Amino acid sequence: MAGAPTPPTEQGRPDPDAARALYERHADTYDAQTGWAGPDRARVVSLLDLRPGDTVVDVGCGTGLCFAAIEARIGPSGRLVGIEPCLDMLTQAGQRADRLGWSNVDLRLGLPEDQMRPDDDLDAALFCFTHDVLRSRAALEAIVGRLRPGGRAAAVGPMWAPWWAPAMNLLVWYVASDYVTTFEGFSEPWSHLADLVPGLEVERHDLAGEYFAWGEMTGNRP
Repeated sequence: MAGAPTPPTEQGRPDPDAARALYERHADTYDAQTGWAGPDRARVVSLLDLRPGDTVVDVGCGTGLCFAAIEARIGPSGRLVGIEPCLDMLTQAGQRADRLGWSNVDLRLGLPEDQMRPDDDLDAALFCFTHDVLRSRAALEAIVGRLRPGGRAAAVGPMWAPWWAPAMNLLVWYVASDYVTTFEGFSEPWSHLADLVPGLEVERHDLAGEYFAWGEMTGNRP
C-alpha cells in the first residue's frame, strides 16, 4: 500500500512464538504503555451489548484490561473466558481477577484454536487490539464457531491511514510494530472476521489509523 511503511520482514502470517516474546518483554509495563487506549476498550466492549449472565470470551486478553468493563455488564452470573498465549500477561490477568474478587473468570494459556472447548457456548467474542488473531483464520473460526445464534463479535485495532497520510502511517507503524508480528491485511484487518460474521459493521477512523467492527451471528438471541 502506497504511503504505508511496511518492512518486508513484517509481511506474511502471524508468528505466535514471536508474539509471545514481544509480550513477555512488555508484560510489566503493558498497562502503563497502553493506558491511552482506555476509551477504545470501553467502546468496543459496549458494542457487544452484553447482558447479565452472558458468557464472553476475551481473545488475547493480555493483562485483563477489558475485564472490568465486561464484568460490570455480565455480573457474577456471567462467565468470562480469557485466552492469552503469553504466560506473563495471563499471570497478571489472574492477579487482577483475584484482587477484584471475580470468581467467574476462566483463564486459558495458549492460542484460541487450541483453547476453545466443545461446551463453550458463547454469547460474545471480543477482539481488542489483537491484529495477529484477526489475521489467523484458524483462530477466528474456532472462536466464531462457538458463538450462539444472536451472539455478537466486536473488534478494535489499528489500520493503515489513507495513502496520502504518510506521517500518520509512520506513527501507526511505529506504535503497532511493538505489538504485532505481521502487517498483512493492515488495510482491512477485519476482512476475515467479516467473512464469518454476517453483516459485520465497520467504523473507520481513517485519519486516526483505527477502526471498530461489530456484528451479530444469524439467528435470534435467547
